[in-house]
Amino acid sequence: MKVLAIMKKELQSYFYSPVAYIVFAAFLLIVGYLFWVILVSSKVATLGPMLYNAAFVLLIASPVLTMRLISEEKKNKTIELLLTSPISPTEIILGKYLASLILYIILFALTFLYPVIISHYSPEFDWGPVGSGYLGILFLGSAFISVGLFASTVSENQIVSAMLSIGILILFWMFGFAKSVLENSFGEILGNLSIFERYADFLQGIIDSGNIVFFVIFTIVWLFLATRVLESDRWR
Repeated sequence: MKVLAIMKKELQSYFYSPVAYIVFAAFLLIVGYLFWVILVSSKVATLGPMLYNAAFVLLIASPVLTMRLISEEKKNKTIELLLTSPISPTEIILGKYLASLILYIILFALTFLYPVIISHYSPEFDWGPVGSGYLGILFLGSAFISVGLFASTVSENQIVSAMLSIGILILFWMFGFAKSVLENSFGEILGNLSIFERYADFLQGIIDSGNIVFFVIFTIVWLFLATRVLESDRWR
């Protein structure tokens, strides 16, 4: 119940702040433009390219949504109240994570209008890759949020938290180039750590249990690290 209370409070603060609305508007404008450009230029009834490019937009948007989660609490000195209350650091992290994930799901659910439009004009439209693609974007968003939440625990400066989150996510994107650059077992290992390489499989209609496990473990690791940072603050 404590987790749900924190989640509800965080969701309310999102919608009382103009940040969420600005991110929503900017994201939908950019993704809508990508949808139109790719559809007109390729003349192919597919959402794969749009969903892939949308992931890079989310790489910027997610840190903006998560940068305030703990940083703002630290800046306003309200984190001490939370840490000295009966609420555990794990419950704090999970509550804020779930609030961000729900907001993220709402954000991307709004783009479901695009496949509906395509299917209306293309009766042979294949919904399989669309379903797996949206499943992939859900796992990808979960990973983004966990990294952003961790970054928010590190500093009370929201800009620093956002930049740290973006830096970590770009690093895990660049790991995908390691396979072709290093061409050895180490490059293969780094390549397997690329979140975008894993996500690309979903866009091809491939739902690999290995990729699902990777995203779940990736998310849990960063949430665990965020909890550990918060616990260390508790004992300072």
